[in-house]
Amino acid sequence: MRKLIFTYLLFQTGICFGQNVKLEISDYHRKIDDKVYATYQLVNASYSYSRATIVFLTNKATLFDLSEKLQNLLRPKQEYTDIWILGIENFDSKNVTETDKKIIDLFLQNIIKYRADNSLPEYTFERLNTDKIFIERSDEVCKYMICKSK
Repeated sequence: MRKLIFTYLLFQTGICFGQNVKLEISDYHRKIDDKVYATYQLVNASYSYSRATIVFLTNKATLFDLSEKLQNLLRPKQEYTDIWILGIENFDSKNVTETDKKIIDLFLQNIIKYRADNSLPEYTFERLNTDKIFIERSDEVCKYMICKSK
């Protein structure tokens, strides 16, 4: 009986103190130098300390489309638990302006700050800047994420 109680308490401790995080943050209107942009963050992590992060850069219209359907599009088990999306108005990944670069740099710095504030393993600016992914259409996220079959 003691073994059974010990086993029960062990599993109960894991359940009570495990990290289950579900979060969705949208900020649809920000502005730098007369350039409008939006940000979106989706976190769905269960018992994961590292909380792997993926960063998408796109135009504002695609961000709106993604923010509406991303949760339903993804499978429950993902490699990436923290998904960050930056949508810049009239964004062209082949012709990134200085203002676009300023917005992207600020966005990446905010990700670094968020991770530090929440005691998550750090990502460097260089790593995030190198690993960011440019997408033009919302369905392109399925190239990088595990999506549900239609």
